[in-house]
Amino acid sequence: MTVDQSETANTRQNQAAATRRHLLDAAGAVFEERGYKAATVGAITDRANTAHGTFYLYFRNKEDAFCQVIESVIVDELSVSVVVPHDDAPRRAMEDGIRAFLAAYHQHEGLWRALLEGMLQSRRVEQMWLDLRRALVMRLSGTFAAQQRSGEVREFDPTMVAHSLAAMTEWSAFTYLVLGEPTPDQRRDPEVLVATLTDLWYRAIYGTVDG
Repeated sequence: MTVDQSETANTRQNQAAATRRHLLDAAGAVFEERGYKAATVGAITDRANTAHGTFYLYFRNKEDAFCQVIESVIVDELSVSVVVPHDDAPRRAMEDGIRAFLAAYHQHEGLWRALLEGMLQSRRVEQMWLDLRRALVMRLSGTFAAQQRSGEVREFDPTMVAHSLAAMTEWSAFTYLVLGEPTPDQRRDPEVLVATLTDLWYRAIYGTVDG
């Protein structure tokens, strides 16, 4: 391959990557606004201002686009906040991690509604979410297990505790930030939830059980 051919190939690859990213952004916006069921390929291509056929160069169907949207959010935004670090201030570390998680969650409230809707309609969406969630939860479990080996925390099943705390955090974020419970006046303050979840996490991991 000549230098000119190599440069042309690189340009095409960059253009293809930019088009895919543009379509992915458009898909995310449509799913955020309309939910999973009401979103259509036509709405996505209209938002992206691209030809209908261009969509199918990058995605197999609406389901595939949705899975890629959720994967990009999970990997790029949520995964950075799930590990409880080993440091001298574990409570503060938990608080920072939970705050980062809720901030990312809050930014995509419509997508979480769409995800719940999509899991009830698509086995692939459900499995995609379980796979992504499992990878994040097992990172938490590994951190807990390491802390147990070093004697920092009491004995418990690290995998079960990781799954339970993750589920509590996820559903609390959904009910509080998306559904507005338990604040009927809708004046939701994420810091209230951060403080509550931090306290529950800290007591669950570092607390003691009376004999």
